[in-house]
Amino acid sequence: MPPDPPPAETPDVQMEPGLSVGQWLFEHLNEHYVIEREPWATDRAARVLARLDAVRPAGRRLSVVIPWLRAVTAFTAPGPYIFFSRSLYQLCPDDETSAFVIAHEMAHHDLGHLRTFPPWLGRLARARGVDLPFLVFRAVERRLYGPEMECQADEHALSLCLRAGYDGRRCLRFFGILENYLLNMKDEAAVVGPDPDSDEELSPDAPFMTKARIWAWQRAYGYLPVRDRRQRLEHYLYRVSTADGVRPN
Repeated sequence: MPPDPPPAETPDVQMEPGLSVGQWLFEHLNEHYVIEREPWATDRAARVLARLDAVRPAGRRLSVVIPWLRAVTAFTAPGPYIFFSRSLYQLCPDDETSAFVIAHEMAHHDLGHLRTFPPWLGRLARARGVDLPFLVFRAVERRLYGPEMECQADEHALSLCLRAGYDGRRCLRFFGILENYLLNMKDEAAVVGPDPDSDEELSPDAPFMTKARIWAWQRAYGYLPVRDRRQRLEHYLYRVSTADGVRPN
């Protein structure tokens, strides 16, 4: 595999002098929500984080925080924290699936995606009260990144996992878990998207109507459908595996 790009240092967006958005968000969640501190959870997160950090170029090191949020989500912000909701964390049964989620959030830092983070967002989140800040972050994140950046983060995450010695196929089981959760929540659209027969939504050669449908769809979701994300990563895994002379099973 070609080397990953060096981390693009993400500037701390300041809520006020001396208080970054990430630090404020951590303090807010720590004050108003339970932060998971049971060893079974924190030990796994620390173990995965150390293994992924060992294959990242030198740069800002991140910490994983596991707040007891009902939303099944993970997100990050300018500053040193990755927020991995307890609701999502408990769905990940092993190091590999947890590693993919953590590596995806690392990727937003490494690839410089957070440089687009608007300074006013932290102030908006602060003004919305106790229960809404992380929802504000997630809603705006969809507009900031879009499917192209999310696909970049997916590939970078899988690359980090492979470099750390994780089994790529076991990492991709995360998408099966996510699909089952979304189908149980009756959110079939998040799984198959507006065009179940197409997996070429980002292709420059895709038909105009396909592009129009996916453009409208991603205004609401911000990601490609789960099955398309997984298929893209399975293709990526096959390419890098065969390039290294190892044909995946």
